[in-house]
Amino acid sequence: VGSTKGLQAILRATYPEKEILLCNDDYAQYLEFLGPEDGIIPDEKFADALGIAVDTGTIDRLSSKKFEMCKETKIDHHIDNNPYGDISWVEDFRSAACEMIVHFYDTFRDELVMTKDAAFYLYTGMVTDSGRFKYDGVSGDTLRLAGILLDQGINTEWLFANLYLDEFDQLKF
Repeated sequence: VGSTKGLQAILRATYPEKEILLCNDDYAQYLEFLGPEDGIIPDEKFADALGIAVDTGTIDRLSSKKFEMCKETKIDHHIDNNPYGDISWVEDFRSAACEMIVHFYDTFRDELVMTKDAAFYLYTGMVTDSGRFKYDGVSGDTLRLAGILLDQGINTEWLFANLYLDEFDQLKF
């Protein structure tokens, strides 16, 4: 969720004249605090559109099959056993797809716009996908890229308060 909402926020800020929609049919309930997505998108919006699948290793795991109606691009950090998409950008040494998107932003920071919301979404994705920065794949580069997001002034206290709400209920149980 963080990678899709973060990429969408960067693209909307960079290209305000473009219509950039987010289609995800299996939204993670514990991330509802990140806000809604764009809802049901009519089929005609997909024809001749660029579809970007983020953080999904195989095409059968996509939440919407409408992706196949687009010109397809894949951005992922999982091992690429079943390649798909017209363009496939996979870096399986990264801890999160969000890390890849922040690296992309950092590489093209003179051309792209990072908003505080985009930074918040991407940082949330980096935190959750990396197990709070403790899983294999976390590197100094991961933390330097997270620092770019923190420099945007995101509210990490509010983020962690929301992430640990469900875990507290489980702890009580």
